[in-house]
Amino acid sequence: MTSEPTRRSDARRRPAVDPEVQQGPWGVLHAALAFLLEVAALAAFWYIGSRLIHGVGGLALGLGVAAVFVGVWAVFVAPRAPRRIPWPWRPVAALALFIAAGAGLLAVGQALGAAMIAVAVVDAGLAFWLRSRV
Repeated sequence: MTSEPTRRSDARRRPAVDPEVQQGPWGVLHAALAFLLEVAALAAFWYIGSRLIHGVGGLALGLGVAAVFVGVWAVFVAPRAPRRIPWPWRPVAALALFIAAGAGLLAVGQALGAAMIAVAVVDAGLAFWLRSRV
């Protein structure tokens, strides 16, 4: 059992709000952009892989490339990742993955990749700005 003084002492050390979970409109915008970028990157990696080989092989390759992205994200970047990259490198790693997805889209002829890169840069800047306000 934990004694009462220890619990109070632990409560004082932990911040009341996780610095990465911001409240207010800017925090909501950051969370929404981050979620949309994660889903877009998953779809982009699938699309890129599926365009490298025609037919069923392309479908399988697309699923494989998307699975690698999911694995990397789940192990290193996700909020409950077992080996979560520490701040400030986490948003940099996420930005690198989003830029890779956007560049891959550009490489297979999808101009939407440029928009993905732009949104990723804005979201990373927003993450750093929000963290500086804590």
